[in-house]
Amino acid sequence: MADDFHEVKITESAEEAFFFHDNKIPYIVWLNDRNQDSSFPDGAYCVEQLSDIDAQYLDRVYRRFKGIPWDIAETQRLRIREIAVEDVEQLYVLYEDESVVRYMDGLLPDPEQEMAYTKEYIRNVYGFYGFGMWVLEEKESGRIIGRAGLEYREGFDGLELGYMLGVKYQHKGYAYEACSAILSYGVSELEQKEYCSFVDRRNTPSIRLCQRLGFVLNGSVRLREMNFDGLMTEKEYLQYVYRAC
Repeated sequence: MADDFHEVKITESAEEAFFFHDNKIPYIVWLNDRNQDSSFPDGAYCVEQLSDIDAQYLDRVYRRFKGIPWDIAETQRLRIREIAVEDVEQLYVLYEDESVVRYMDGLLPDPEQEMAYTKEYIRNVYGFYGFGMWVLEEKESGRIIGRAGLEYREGFDGLELGYMLGVKYQHKGYAYEACSAILSYGVSELEQKEYCSFVDRRNTPSIRLCQRLGFVLNGSVRLREMNFDGLMTEKEYLQYVYRAC
């Protein structure tokens, strides 16, 4: 069967699914007893119950196929959404101040490389996990003021919460506003109860933010990370954990 709804096809046929995949037509595969032995394209959106398909699901399938960022959440002042390649130029403005990268990695030196990295991130991280680091857009001005989101870190329970804000947007409550909404999204939409955050012990504002969000200090850890030169480095962080009720 196939049906049109908001420009998204719904099919139970492997042949149709491959046709839609090859022609970049948004589609959803309905898995049932009739096609349990069929093979479908890698990365296909699949459901076992048609009742699982709601307006948000259709919208997100359509957006993913068309390369349109997903809207994640809205707060009083912010729109939290997936990054687009067009946002990279605004990010370089935010990262100009050296204090922004005091406790975190910056952007790649070459904007063309950063845009290529962003394309890969959208395809591989958003496409595989359905979450990642998102951009924070000030609703009143439409400007990108920072980033925040959730990522998987191997070896640790739950998801890692991280954020950054441009200097002139700091100390205005934006970080708490965004991170609170992201935690709520993680609990309700991703059904994830455990979170962690790794903070440089000198980063007092981030420590205070963790405490305000309800994170609890869980000692310190040494994390191995790869820098932009491809070299492995090791650094000590305070580990904060959050468990939703």
